[in-house]
Amino acid sequence: MQVLIINQPLCNRGDESAHRALVRSIIKAKPDVRITVLFDTYTEEQIDAFQVMSPQVEYVLIRIPRPYSILNRIYHKLRNLVLRKSYMRWTWFVEPTLRKIRYYYVNADLVLNAPGGICMGGFQNWHHIEGLRIAKLFKRPIIYYGRSFGPFPTETESNRLFKQYSLEMLRYFSFLSIRDKKTEHLAIELGIPYESTLDSAFLEQPYVEIPKEVKELIAGKPYMVFVPNILIWHYAYKDKLTKQQIISFYSEMAEIMLQAHNECNIIMLPQTFMFGDYENDDVCLFHDIAKNMNNERIIVLPDTYSSDLQQTLISDATLLVGARYHSIVFAINNNVPFVALSYEHKIEGLLEALDKKDCMIDISSVSTEQGRSEINKSVKYLLPLISKDEKATKKAKAVAMNCFSKFVSRFLTE
Repeated sequence: MQVLIINQPLCNRGDESAHRALVRSIIKAKPDVRITVLFDTYTEEQIDAFQVMSPQVEYVLIRIPRPYSILNRIYHKLRNLVLRKSYMRWTWFVEPTLRKIRYYYVNADLVLNAPGGICMGGFQNWHHIEGLRIAKLFKRPIIYYGRSFGPFPTETESNRLFKQYSLEMLRYFSFLSIRDKKTEHLAIELGIPYESTLDSAFLEQPYVEIPKEVKELIAGKPYMVFVPNILIWHYAYKDKLTKQQIISFYSEMAEIMLQAHNECNIIMLPQTFMFGDYENDDVCLFHDIAKNMNNERIIVLPDTYSSDLQQTLISDATLLVGARYHSIVFAINNNVPFVALSYEHKIEGLLEALDKKDCMIDISSVSTEQGRSEINKSVKYLLPLISKDEKATKKAKAVAMNCFSKFVSRFLTE
């Protein structure tokens, strides 16, 4: 069986963990499967940092014409036209890049949209929708696995068209699994059938050897894990916060953590990497927080270490405070006490499904000074109350595995 994975987000350790867990689980369930992971964005270096090393998995980068070139404009115009106009389908056999893309779609037994974030919703990711519509064009069965979606704004013509295409795809999917309760409520409202799941990272609990240089940084001392989120990249917070406000906010939070557990250091684990700019590479913010605090108990781990190593480190942590969705997934997956800093509905939806909203603080008020102060007060209040919860960990793994088993029985069993 040939499986084509599309729309795989990169440069994020959380998305990496979901990808690796799902791919390794598919290989385990179907030893003769062949998986192609197709990209027409990103770089070879970014793809290499993400790979599952297996002879059954191939990562393919189709190079589109150079950005801002005439050929690039022609390519994107043709791509859009052939997705809207049936009489343009001959272009798939003529234009070189489209011909390469067509080859992988038509030779796939099924197309699996990689688990990840909310590309079909507020972020309005047109490239994401286009990849799905190509699969529909070639009549491929589509598995939309472990995603959140929505909300769908309708203020502009672009909004309305994006919503139209999104609903068309949601009703076309052969298998739709949703990873959070908020999105499930929307699916029910829209009358779209789905399977409940949780993040694909819950399909496994990786453990790897800790490198010598990381052991030296930890120095055998107990530690907490802290994973801030700069937020200024997000459409809901953009232009409402300054970089310095964010640095001060998280510095105060880290100080609260150190005071609550004076025997522990703080390890900061960057989730996003290889974007090449301050707004998107976590390690830049983390170093500024550490510099602002000037405290040797703050340790910023380089962003070159895999999600497997991050989960291994988190499994030995005293607790975790995280404003990144997958940092909370990692804590739950390894039964580590946590405080979740929820900035959008995917964290809230996850915790609602596990009856763990008592460990969550809504940080949507972070753009005001009073809001930041109240959030830090809530962190100070919650830290002594959080504890391990094996029941939540078992439930998360069971829900994820139940959905995966349904997918396997329907589509991977010949």
